[in-house]
Amino acid sequence: MQKCLGLVVNPGIAFGKIYILCNDEAIDSSVIEHPNQLEVLNKALVESTKRIEEQIQSAHRIYSDRISVIFEAHKLMMNDSMILDKAKAKIQEGFSAYEAYKQSTQEAISLFKKHPNEYLRNRIVDIEDATDRVLSSILDKEYEVVCTFDEPRILVMKKMKPSIFFNCDKDNVAGFISEEGSYNQHSGMIARTKDIPGMIISNIFEHVKDNDYILLNAFEGEVFINPEDEFVKKLLEERR
Repeated sequence: MQKCLGLVVNPGIAFGKIYILCNDEAIDSSVIEHPNQLEVLNKALVESTKRIEEQIQSAHRIYSDRISVIFEAHKLMMNDSMILDKAKAKIQEGFSAYEAYKQSTQEAISLFKKHPNEYLRNRIVDIEDATDRVLSSILDKEYEVVCTFDEPRILVMKKMKPSIFFNCDKDNVAGFISEEGSYNQHSGMIARTKDIPGMIISNIFEHVKDNDYILLNAFEGEVFINPEDEFVKKLLEERR
C-alpha cells in the first residue's frame, strides 16, 4: 500500500479501480485536406456551438444556472473575436484551420498565464476546454468523454476540464484525482454540485496505473493505492 497527499477539491471518501483519462491525446493535423480551410473552421465552429448549446440547455434544466453559466462562457470563448480574427489571418497566410485556430488560442492563453490575478489564471483550463472542442470538430473527432463503467471508478486525469465533469455522475464516477487544478476552478464547482469527492495530487501519474485500486479520503487529503481489504473496510466504516 502506498500513500499520497494532496489538496482537497471536494471532501468525501471513495474506493474503486482507477480509470486513467487521457485528455491530451496527440493529434496529427496533417490528415486535414480541404481546399477551403476557412470553410473547415466555420463548420467546426457551427457544430461545436450547437453541441455546447445543447449542454447549456441540459445543465440549466437539471442544475438551473449553477452549471449552465460555465458553458455559456465556453460558448463565448470558442467564438472569441480576437481568437477568430487571428485564426482567419493565419489561414490566409497558408496555415490549416487546425493550426491557425490552435496557435491563435495558445497566444490568448499565454496572456492569461502571465496575469497576476489567480481567478483569471484559473480560467485557462476553461479556454482550453472550449477551444479544444473546436479543434476536435475540425478533425471530425468526438470530444465528449463518456464516463460509463460496470462499477464506479476513480478517474485520474491531467487537467480538470469542465466538459469531463459535466458527463460524470456518482453511479459511474466514485471520485477523481487530477494532476493539475485548484479548488476555485469551475470543474471543482461542478464536482461539488454533483457531490463527487476529489483531490489534486501533482505527481499522481508517477504512482498509479490503470486498474490499480484507490481509497480516496478527501476528508483528510490523502489517497491509498492498492490498500489491504481490512484497511479499506475500517476506514469506510469510520466515515459511514
